[in-house]
Amino acid sequence: MQFFWVNLGTTHKEAKEGKFLWAPLSSRSQTGKEQTRRHWDNVGKVRAGDLIFCYHDNYLRAIATAQRDAYQAVRPPTRSFNEWSNQGHRVDIALADLKRPLRSDDIAPTYQAQFDVNTEPTLFNSKGNVNQIYMAQLPADAALYLLEQTEVIADYEDQLIDEGSEGKAPSATTREALVKARIGQGTFRSRLLDRWDQKCALTGLKNPSLLVASHIEAWAFADNKARLDTDNGLLLATHIDRLFDCGLISFGENGQLLISDDLAAEEHKILGLDQYTSIPTLSEGNRRYLEKHRKRFRFS
Repeated sequence: MQFFWVNLGTTHKEAKEGKFLWAPLSSRSQTGKEQTRRHWDNVGKVRAGDLIFCYHDNYLRAIATAQRDAYQAVRPPTRSFNEWSNQGHRVDIALADLKRPLRSDDIAPTYQAQFDVNTEPTLFNSKGNVNQIYMAQLPADAALYLLEQTEVIADYEDQLIDEGSEGKAPSATTREALVKARIGQGTFRSRLLDRWDQKCALTGLKNPSLLVASHIEAWAFADNKARLDTDNGLLLATHIDRLFDCGLISFGENGQLLISDDLAAEEHKILGLDQYTSIPTLSEGNRRYLEKHRKRFRFS
């Protein structure tokens, strides 16, 4: 399953009533040169079952599900911009309006900090405004964040779980475990408490109310096996979990603490990171997953 964001603008009625999205293959500049746009090309990447977050008039207002793979189609009569190619990519959609539309200003800071670097093309400009593009492709963790913020994650959990299954569909018991693992609860948490001796792997904190069962390879990117794999988990104090989840810290091959350049030296002291150097008891499985974490957040 892939994830996209579309800025509907004046085409919102077209999407709602016609149940399709369309973008040209190319346009012509004032000098007559043919030009393509990456944000148009994204429409051609959409496949059946993909989710598309629909934005209009400062709010994320709906989620569309692609009903079939994108295909080439002539320009709809509603598009009168003569410089556009007459041919384009079209996606037929089923649209679900959000009961709780999400204002872009409310998500911009978090989205820019955590997800925009892996969004093609980026969603927000330096002022925190949505860029004037048509469609962007989102990383899976960004999509999960948006589903949670719009409070519709439960409507899509089955699809996300089925997507993470290599063989037959998971049983009801396994599905429940996967749902709980996404929020660091259930069997996944119990096993991590045992694995890490009921304390934070880095700080040694033992208060269970302040400990988070954290995935190393994020639930959004992992298959179902990895989502429940104890080796794919660290038991972390809440502030350490947040730093790890945002990619502000990671851990090296031998467990040494790695700190992102995005975290100022003064912040190291405030957070007490200068007190800790490493996680001492990594398994081989932990190391494999941590390699993915370092790669994802560009730790050299």
